[in-house]
Amino acid sequence: MLDFSFTVEHEQLLADYLAARSEAMSLAMTKGYLFALICGPNAVEVEQWLHDISAADDNMDESVVFAFMALHHQISEQVFAGNYQLPWTAHSDYQSRHQWSVGFITAAQPYFEAILTAEKLSNELKEALQVATEQLAFFSLSQSQVSEYCQQINCDETEFLTQQSELAGEFAKGFAQLIEVVAVDSGLYDDEDAF
Repeated sequence: MLDFSFTVEHEQLLADYLAARSEAMSLAMTKGYLFALICGPNAVEVEQWLHDISAADDNMDESVVFAFMALHHQISEQVFAGNYQLPWTAHSDYQSRHQWSVGFITAAQPYFEAILTAEKLSNELKEALQVATEQLAFFSLSQSQVSEYCQQINCDETEFLTQQSELAGEFAKGFAQLIEVVAVDSGLYDDEDAF
């Protein structure tokens, strides 16, 4: 049986591989993208997400493919055990948080919009979906936008960013379960679909 443990070596291999492909996602972006895909109601083929992440590299080395599979496996295990930890903290640089959120919203946007506009979805669940998605996508805003906002409302930016990071961490833990509930309630998916 293959061991899909995601190692430090895998992390370095993927960071190097992605950095060498100018059109590809960064590793932080990839982690957010995979998180949103894994939580989502639509099954996405491995070839498709590898294509999206790598900017259409059809000649990807087998070791890189395996490292991506190990990363996907690690995120899946955390998501479905209900103990997903964001790969950044309130002390991480803004760019890491920004990249993760951009990857997240890239993968979540299609199913978020489809579910949010479903007529059958209750207003309470629409609001829950909107709040959770916006919180996880918060850092997709540029740092200058956040700084400007903090100046306008006269709040401490460091403290505000710490609060936003902590909230994102809490929402991340239950995001997959929320998506399952809202997807079924929307009438677009039944209990057997993709979950």
